[in-house]
Amino acid sequence: MKKLLMVGTMSVLVFGLAACGSGEDSKSSESGEQATKTEEKQETKKAETAKQDVNSSEEAKDKTEAKQDKEVTTKEDVPTAEDTQEKEAEATTPDQATETPKKDTTKKPAEAVTPKAVNFSLSAEGFKQSAVAPKTGGTVSLVYLNTTPETADFGPLKVTVKQYKLESVTGANKKMDPYSPESYLANRDGFVVTADVIIENTSASNINYLAERIQINGGGISKGASLENFVPTAYQLSGSPSAHNIFPAKSKREGAITYMLNKQNYYTLVHLTKLAVPNPNDFAEKALPTKTAKAIDLDFRITE
Repeated sequence: MKKLLMVGTMSVLVFGLAACGSGEDSKSSESGEQATKTEEKQETKKAETAKQDVNSSEEAKDKTEAKQDKEVTTKEDVPTAEDTQEKEAEATTPDQATETPKKDTTKKPAEAVTPKAVNFSLSAEGFKQSAVAPKTGGTVSLVYLNTTPETADFGPLKVTVKQYKLESVTGANKKMDPYSPESYLANRDGFVVTADVIIENTSASNINYLAERIQINGGGISKGASLENFVPTAYQLSGSPSAHNIFPAKSKREGAITYMLNKQNYYTLVHLTKLAVPNPNDFAEKALPTKTAKAIDLDFRITE
């Protein structure tokens, strides 16, 4: 009996201990499960946090790269000094692909230059040209030229010889009008003196003056002037269109006068030649307040 009781007691104890063990194992199992779940949650949270961190890092990286790209693009858009110089050089420098035309270094024969015909005029160069040769023919040569002006000053009237020249005529062969005074040199050797004369009226009234009365004196002979002989119409000396001898108040007129000489006249006149300029009072109806009552002689050399 005692044995049975002891066995029964032992059995109860064994079952009790087993039950306790089972409870503890159950609690331990539950605690383990909870710890496992907690660790899983923490791992999940860490993973999400890491993912967020990665995403944030990638977004920040993308923003940084975009900013850098923008800065680079902006820098590239703004031309630098070197770019400007290169563009200017490209604008001013011919295309390298275009070939520079080579200069033709072959010597070409000189082309004959035909001198322009210069007609007689009262200019310095034109005065050297002959208005005699076209009418007389033959050989007309410029023997003497004087370009030093001389003035006969009477006060209200001034007569200036601006320039004059001597031309020789040899072998005249052109047919001339026998009724023209110029025919004096038809088929004859001789000389023509041409003077460029300026007459200035400084008074307040018109002055009557005969320029054809200006004479060449020398060797005891004299020669009167002509306003027309061998003088182109455009260069004839005239006071006014209606009357060549009337010089208006405060006016200045310029034109050419001429003298025709045969050889004998010339060789006589070449000695101490003077140009006798008459006094304006010789032609005035009312006396003018002149500086002198006489004519004024100007030196008039006509020799070579």
